[in-house]
Amino acid sequence: MCADFSKELNPQQLAVVTDNEGPLLVLAGAGSGKTRSIIYRCAWLLKEKQVPPWNILVVTFTNKAARELQERLQNLLGFPVRSLWVGTFHHVCSRILRSEAASLPFGSNFSIYDQDDQASLLKKIYKEHNLDRQKFPIQRVLTRIGRYKNRLLLPEDLSSTHAVDSRGNRWQDDFENGVLRIYGLYQQKLLLNQALDFDDILLYTAKLLQDNSAVRAKYGQMFRYVMIDEYQDTNQAQFEIVYQIAKDHQRVCVVGDDDQAIYSFRGATIRNILEFEQDYSNVRSIRLEQNYRSTTGILDLANAIIRHNRRRHRKDLWSDLGKGEKPQLLNHQNETEEANQTAKMVVRLHAEGVPYGQIAVLYRTNAQSRVFEYAFLQEEIPHAIVGSLHFYQRKEIRDLLAYLAVLSNPSDAESLLRIINEPPRGIGQTTVNRLLAHAAKTRGTLYQALQNSASIEEIGPSLKKKLVEFSEKLDDWRKLAREAPVLDLVKELMDYLDLVNLYKQSKDPKDISRVENLIEFVGSVSEFSERWAEEHDTPPRLDDFLPFVALQTDMDRMDSGADSVRLMTLHNAKGLEFGCVFIVGLEDELLPHRMSLDSHEAIEEERRLFYVGVTRAKTRLFLSYAKCRRLYDTFYYTKPSQFLQELDESLFAGSNDQTDFTPAPRHRPKTRHRITEKDKQFRIGQQVWHSEYGKGMVLSVDGIGSSARLTVSFVSGKLAKIIGTFVSTEPL
Repeated sequence: MCADFSKELNPQQLAVVTDNEGPLLVLAGAGSGKTRSIIYRCAWLLKEKQVPPWNILVVTFTNKAARELQERLQNLLGFPVRSLWVGTFHHVCSRILRSEAASLPFGSNFSIYDQDDQASLLKKIYKEHNLDRQKFPIQRVLTRIGRYKNRLLLPEDLSSTHAVDSRGNRWQDDFENGVLRIYGLYQQKLLLNQALDFDDILLYTAKLLQDNSAVRAKYGQMFRYVMIDEYQDTNQAQFEIVYQIAKDHQRVCVVGDDDQAIYSFRGATIRNILEFEQDYSNVRSIRLEQNYRSTTGILDLANAIIRHNRRRHRKDLWSDLGKGEKPQLLNHQNETEEANQTAKMVVRLHAEGVPYGQIAVLYRTNAQSRVFEYAFLQEEIPHAIVGSLHFYQRKEIRDLLAYLAVLSNPSDAESLLRIINEPPRGIGQTTVNRLLAHAAKTRGTLYQALQNSASIEEIGPSLKKKLVEFSEKLDDWRKLAREAPVLDLVKELMDYLDLVNLYKQSKDPKDISRVENLIEFVGSVSEFSERWAEEHDTPPRLDDFLPFVALQTDMDRMDSGADSVRLMTLHNAKGLEFGCVFIVGLEDELLPHRMSLDSHEAIEEERRLFYVGVTRAKTRLFLSYAKCRRLYDTFYYTKPSQFLQELDESLFAGSNDQTDFTPAPRHRPKTRHRITEKDKQFRIGQQVWHSEYGKGMVLSVDGIGSSARLTVSFVSGKLAKIIGTFVSTEPL
């Protein structure tokens, strides 16, 4: 088998496959065949070393990557490997938590709350405790809570004696102390609902492995060989999970590329891959530098970009795919011209034989997509925006999933509140409030209150009848859920609720698509059931299906087969590849983003983001920027990205104009006046300065002139509503 492998792998990849008796750091450059290396490493362990599949753990970045790995491994071996543990961190940890529920403060049938569920829960907490949503913005609070959890800090770990910031200073302001209180209330609600959010899944797994020696020993012995893909994207909690599992045997192989570390806003820390050699003893390192995706012209540019970063493992990508075309650098008068010209070039590429599905337009922010959407519509170019509202987030699907969640976990009050009058059955908010009051009075759950509704004096006879009927039906479905395959349960729900006919009778055109979505949902359950039955020789139950749905991501659902141009942010492009790539909006304050300009570390991450975009291209790469850009209701001159100014012009094939990297003047076109302290007009996206909070960016404007009411996000982290007279339009 080794001889066969040597024909199919380069020497560095073969070393990754066969070196498996200690900690191994694989620095895999973009397009270097890291997935292939992981697959062959699994095959080597299974065939050559006769390692049982249940002793191997492979953690991937997406569920889609996990499925592809299993399929390719099966094709390589010629037989399925069903008991191999392959999945995302959330998938693997969810399985561990459900297995070890006896050691945890929640049951094995816990619900998994997404961002909408989290926000809904906080809204109820705010209402119950009379909390000010302006003082404690929900999304900002959730971000703070997520940071605590990534640092493995529960509310009890954040008492006043431990409430310190990243510099070790004790918190003094009301906001941080308020967040601590909200965090405690939030976790209480989650446990009452027998629910976890995504961060909880990692936090509780990490703490379980840290604190429970028996559980730690169990999984350390079970997972004798551990492989982690995209290690540069791991956070503190994920690091701890891997470390605890592998700490005794040290057979851990991490694969990643510090040059593609772009998710710090999600809590990922580049230190995990940069300091792997300090975390484990006798680490061996292998660099995968041969690129199998891109031509040399594209790689020369990529290497030149990333060389300017200081905090990195040195790598130089190379390819034997030929020189190819050098990237083109294009400048345009404004963003509209940039979009129109890009659309015309796409039309030309397609006429030359390039499929639409092999073309991508990448940008820094979602807001940039608008002008490209319009331009593509005008040219009748089929296109799809990656990262829009995904299937399982659509209202009618969330309603159906809420039914399933309650049947699995009756303590899930959020899901029960969503369905109690959906579709309408005459149970209004007043009745719901009386159920909630009864639950609070009896210290029970909302589901228990529903079951006891016949004895609640405050509820009238006709409403009691409706509540009892609904409760009895839920009980019947819960019994069915325990006995029947999930597909049968879903069909029963659909038939009883008659949602398809309900939406068909509607006069709202949107409801037609809702019917299609519901039909598609049944199809997705059927597809899942078939796949599960093949792997487990038994049809799945409800508790098998719900974790699968809860842990899906946007990238898992992207249809790679559709022949349409992809419009997406640079972040969403990670892990993908296209024949032709356009990277647009290469201007300072867009890339690098304006909120990154004051931090060297942030600038380096923005440069890595640019690098990721460039390395998505196989054969053709187009870079562009606009000389003038509209922001809110005015225009301003831009400056080409500093990342472009770092590059030698010889790396490019040329441009549509004499490319000049000399900074453009920072003033308004003559048709528009420059904002000054004298007239003080504000626009969204404008930089302002405050004597206490420092530099910030205007998020919203209500009114005109100095009396305008502004929402400003400050670099310091402060989000404030301020009258215009209290901020300066020029540096202080």
